[in-house]
Order: sequence, then structure tokens, then C-alpha cells
Amino acid sequence: MTTPPSRLLRIAPALSLAALALAVAAVAAGLGFAWVSYDRMGQLETQLARRIGEFDTASREARTAAKAANEALADLQNRLMALENRGRETQDQQLALTAMYQDLARSQDERVAADIEQTLLLAQQQLLLAGNVRAALIGLEAAETRLAQLAKPQFVALRAAIAKDMERLKLLPAADIENMSARLDVLIQGVGELKTEADSLPPPAAPTPAEAGPADTLARLSAELWREFKSLVRIRRLEHPDLPLLAPSQAYFLRENLKLRLLAARLALLQRDETAFRADLGAARGWVERYFSLRDTAGKAYVASLDDLLKAPVALRDAGLDASLRALRASRTGP
Repeated sequence: MTTPPSRLLRIAPALSLAALALAVAAVAAGLGFAWVSYDRMGQLETQLARRIGEFDTASREARTAAKAANEALADLQNRLMALENRGRETQDQQLALTAMYQDLARSQDERVAADIEQTLLLAQQQLLLAGNVRAALIGLEAAETRLAQLAKPQFVALRAAIAKDMERLKLLPAADIENMSARLDVLIQGVGELKTEADSLPPPAAPTPAEAGPADTLARLSAELWREFKSLVRIRRLEHPDLPLLAPSQAYFLRENLKLRLLAARLALLQRDETAFRADLGAARGWVERYFSLRDTAGKAYVASLDDLLKAPVALRDAGLDASLRALRASRTGP
């Protein structure tokens, strides 16, 4: 059965309205869902922001707590270090007190032995470093006097060793360092008085005046020329043909070098270096004998002074106090 066209025309508007209503309803439902979703997202964002804020707060509090814990730990470490320092100071004080008690607890013999050892070491230093026999003897006499006052049997061997060392030092050839140094100073100042071979030559003879009287001009001119030629050339017999003739500038430097040699010998004398002392004096004597004239009194006296200094003793041999020191150590260790 077919529907008439007029009825179809009446149904079509109703369907259109229904479709429009459905479309509007769908749009409204979509908008509502979108609004709900947007509101939901807003709530989630708000909740997330709140939780992030709470996390930041908790993080700041944790950092503050960690900082406080670090400060407390540092304070504890400082206190611990202070306690350790005080403990070390207390230990050092205890050690110092123990050492003090040990020093106070020493016997009189040990203290005397320590003082005698110090005196002997000082005396040996005076001998080995300065060569001062007198100072060493004074120290030995002081040690022997103190031991004699004690009159202890354990120091008998030590007193015998000190007495032997004193007798041996008294028999040593003492070097008069001060006198030898003063003589060297005189020799250094007297270098300028030495004469070279050129200085010791006699002055040229003065030309004799021409005799008065009539003479021709050619004869007078010949006589004058001959006198001038004789004044330019001087012939002399030398006792030492190999003796060099020095120019004034060379003689100046020779004298300065001779002074330096003598100064080096003086320094070696003060240092008790006998090898260097004799080497410098020997070189100075060789220069004086080779380059200066020994015919005058100054040259002879100069060489004689150098020879005397070369024969004088400088270093002390067998001047140690080893026997006394060994006897002292033996008395401290006991039998």
C-alpha cells in the first residue's frame, strides 16, 4: 500500500524538526561534556598546583632541616676537635711533668756527671774549632776541682784521665795566633817599601859642564851628543840575570797580588788551616825573592819575617779530650 504524496509532505517537516532537535541535543550534550571535562581539568590543575606547592614547602623544610643538621654536625666536630686538642695538651703536660719528675729524681752523681760532660765538650770545642789551649785548660781545671770536692770513688778514673789530658795540653806547642796575625798585618803594610830591580838602580850621573875656553862648535856639539847617549844607555852587572824588570803598572799589580796572598794567609791562620797558611806564605816568599831586590835591608828583613812565620806552628795535633770523655761515660754506665 503506497502513501499518498500529500501525507509525505506532512511527515517531512516533522522529521526535520526531530532531526534538528536531536542535533541540538547532541551539541548541548557535547558542550556539557566539554564543560565538565574543562572543569575537571581545572580541578586537576588546581590540585596539582597545590601538591606542587606542598612539595616545595616540604623540600624547603627538608633543606632547612639538612642545613641545621650540618651545622649541628659541624658544631659537634669542632667540639670534638677541641676536646682532642685539650687531650693532647693534657698529655703533653703530663709528659712534661713526667720529665720534670725524672729530672728532679736524678741523683747528685748523675747531675755532676752531666755538668762535667758539658764542660769537657766545651773545652774540646775550644781546642778543635779555635785552638784555644788556655780556655780548654781552664775548663779541665774547673772539672777536676769539682770532682775533688765530691771525692766519690766512681770518679777516680775520670780524675786521672783529666789530669793526663791537662799535662798533655800543657806540653803542646802553643801557636801565638795574635802575634802572628799582627806580624802579617805589618808585612801587608810593608809591601810598598819593597823595591824592584828597576827601583834599586842608581840614578844617572849628572852631566859634567863643558870646560870653559875657546873650542869650536863642532867639538862642543859632539861632546853634548855623547853625553846624551851615555845617559840613555846604562850598563850594569846583575847578581840575578833572570830577574825580570817590571814596568811601574806591573809593579803596582804585583804588590796588590802580594797583599792578597798575605791576606789569604792571615785568614788561613785564623782558621787554623796550616796547609793553606804555608802554601800562601810560600807563594808570597817566592814572589818577593823573584821580583824584588834583596840587596837592601827592607827586602832581607821581609824575607826573614816570612821564614819565621813559615817555621811557626799553626795547627794543634793530638789536642782532643777523647780519653776524658771515655772515662766520663764509663763512670756513668758503671761497672
